Amino acid sequence: MAKRSRYRELEFNMTRILLIDTAVFLLYLLFAGFGVIPMKIITAIVAIIGSLLCLGFLYLCKEFKRRRSHWMILGFAAIAFCTLVSLITNMPSPAK
Repeated sequence: MAKRSRYRELEFNMTRILLIDTAVFLLYLLFAGFGVIPMKIITAIVAIIGSLLCLGFLYLCKEFKRRRSHWMILGFAAIAFCTLVSLITNMPSPAK
């Protein structure tokens, strides 16, 4: 019974963090679209570091091998990947 409650607590906290990370990513897209460069850089750094820290935490908790945790891993990896690709391609740039 203890493992179920531990996993539910982990799932609840990771869901909240994933939603916050998604909001930061959306702010990044908004700032990038309007051309606010300093805020674009800050939100990109926060989104990438936040995602990588959560992936590291899940790895240390040995959740990478468990099938029930794949959605958390994919969520954080997707945010980090999309932010990096967006930075490299400079895609959401302001219209001139």
